[in-house]
Parts: sequence; structure tokens; C-alpha cells
Amino acid sequence: MNSFEGPRPVVDGHVLSVDGDGRVLVDGRRPQAGDGVARAIAALVLDGLATDGLAVDAPERGIAVDQTNTSVIVDDRFVVKIVGRWAAADRAGHLLERLAEAGSDDVARLHGRVGWRHPELGESTLAIVTEYLPGAEDGWTWAVDDVVAAVEAEAGSAADGGPAGSADPTWPATLGTKVARIHDVLGAESTPSGADAASARRDRAADALARAVAAGDGPTGVRLRNRREALARDIRSLEATSPGIEFPIHGDLHLGQVLVSPDADAPDGRRYTVIDFDGDPQLDAADRERADAAARDVAHLLVSLDLVAAVAQKRLRRADDRAWSWADRARADLLAAYRAELTRTDLFDPALLPGFEAEQLAAELHYADRFLPPWRYAPDAAITHRYASTNETPESPWTPPPFEPTST
Repeated sequence: MNSFEGPRPVVDGHVLSVDGDGRVLVDGRRPQAGDGVARAIAALVLDGLATDGLAVDAPERGIAVDQTNTSVIVDDRFVVKIVGRWAAADRAGHLLERLAEAGSDDVARLHGRVGWRHPELGESTLAIVTEYLPGAEDGWTWAVDDVVAAVEAEAGSAADGGPAGSADPTWPATLGTKVARIHDVLGAESTPSGADAASARRDRAADALARAVAAGDGPTGVRLRNRREALARDIRSLEATSPGIEFPIHGDLHLGQVLVSPDADAPDGRRYTVIDFDGDPQLDAADRERADAAARDVAHLLVSLDLVAAVAQKRLRRADDRAWSWADRARADLLAAYRAELTRTDLFDPALLPGFEAEQLAAELHYADRFLPPWRYAPDAAITHRYASTNETPESPWTPPPFEPTST
């Protein structure tokens, strides 16, 4: 790994620094596409590789959806992710190197990473350079498009007397297979969980639910409180699970972390690529670094299928049970494919899924309450659909908010 040295190294005429809050800055501000830093980092990595060189004026384009770090497309061939905070990419760099060494094609090809040796902070990863996937879209776009199409096709098929699910996409099984292969590689570093793992998992999930309930208001809050006991029941099931084993999982696995790009050689013309191994952004840095159970990744991905079904109903401008029926089939297909492909079967304990799913939905709702209120409708929909209501408080049925042709 190539590294820069010193407290204020110069990159392509620009000075790097770390402020008191740990933010990585270029000339006192956040790095950005066009300043040449990403191009210089890519050139440093490529100098040690048997690949085409990089022109001194190679173009840079920003990726607007990356809010934590700065991701820049260089020369329409490489993605350079420059960390927003010190040490933020150490975990991702390590895991991507492990997967690259194993020859994984389930993640973007890693070209290399660049470090920074700081006299006070030590050594850390400054940037990661991966392949650029032309025409790629994340799952909040392509998966929603597919579900909307499947629901509309099923509606038309039902009118003609056709079978339900005949137009379902096959990618849920593909994703299950890919995640199993990733876990097999990363699971080589597995260790036994602590004796208190079951109680620690229960407490973490119960805290997530308590925070969501405390923050919830309006019709969403009423629906959540009516389902609090059903969610809590699944969370309490974590008490009876065995400690099992854990390893460095993805940690923030959802359909938004799966890119689709054109691939003429694939059966469905698509390549599915798992990205962003930085861990769960809702956890502090120390917790993100901790090993965890494989079931958490699987639970997060299963929950995201329900969230996609909710977004699809927003796009359809109506509540439609066919979207939930699709989610049921997709969840079953993904889980079956995952279990069939996983070589290290001891990595996965399905008994953890109900508690982890309940925790993730509560965490999604609490995140939306705090940072992204327009997103509340999606976890609200999944909770309302998946969990039984006590009907203690009169509630209105969930309906999707008005659709506007902008990203969620």
C-alpha cells in the first residue's frame, strides 16, 4: 500500500490535513471532483499495476450520492473514494483486500488503496481505488423498477387468469448466492461470540425499539405503538439463541448497496455488485469495527426487500398487496439461495433473523425520524404489514405518500 507521510502532505499541489473533529480536508475544505486529488491518488495506485496509465488531465466526475466520503470517477475507469474522516475506510480496505485475494467477482474490483502516515494519528487509509461500472444503478432505482413492473404484470396476468409471480425477477436468489460467497470468504476470520452475546444482542435491539417508539408521532407512531409488543416478542427471541460465531460482516447490507450494471454475458444481461463495506453508519466507529453474526447481514437484506416493496407502492400511487406478495416470494428465494450456497454453514443461525429484522426496522424508522422524515413511510409500511397490531389505539391504514419523480 502506497502512503503519504507527515501531518500536511501535498497531493497535486493541494495540502491534506485532519481537523480537530477528525475530518480529512484538502486545502481546508472537503475534497471534491475537479481538484485533481482523486486523479493523483489513482495515478499513485496504478503506477504499481500492469494497467494503462493515467493522463495528467484525466477527467474527474463526482458521485453525488456519497454523503459520508468523497467518491470521484476518474477517467471513466476508476472510482476513488477519499475518506471523510480519519480511519473511516480502514475496515472497508481490509475486507475488500480479503475478497480480492479470494478472487471474488461479487464486489467491485479493487485496484488498491493509499494510506497516510500521520505523526500524531498513526497510519490509516486515505483512499480506496476500485473499478468504475458504467451505467450502474443502485437498488433503490433498479429493484424498485423491477418490482413495479412485476406488480403491474401480475395485475395484468390476474385479469387474464394467469399464475401469480410468473413475472418475478430472479435476482433475489442471485443476491442470496453472492452474499453467501462473501460470507464464506470473510468468515475465515470467524471467532466464537462471547458468552453474553445473546443478552447483548437482545439489549441492543430493545434499545433500538425503545428509541423508535419514543420518537414516533402521528399516524406512524400510533401504528408502531400498536405493534410494539409483536416487535418486542421477536426481539426477546434473541435471549434463547446460542452465542454462535462472528466475523467482520458487511454491516450495512441493503439493496442500495447493490449496483446493477450492463453485462452482455450474464443470463439476465446484468452484473450485480455489492459495495460499501464501511459498516453500519448508525453505529459509532468502535461498534462498526466489531465482528458480528452473519444473520445480521441477511436480516438487513431481507428487510430491504420489504422496503423496496413499500417504495414500489409509492411509485404505483396505491397500496397494493401484490407488492407484499412479491416480497414474500423474494425473501424466500433469497434465503433459500443463501443457505444452499453457504459452505460454512456454522456461520449462519436462522434463529437470529426475527430479532435482527425487528431491530433493523426499528432502527430504520428512528433514523428517518431524526434525519430523513420523508423516508418514514417505508419502514412504517413494513412494520404495519409484518407485525400484528394490538389495536389498543385507533389507527388509520398505511397508505403510500404522493409520488414525486425524485429519488427517495
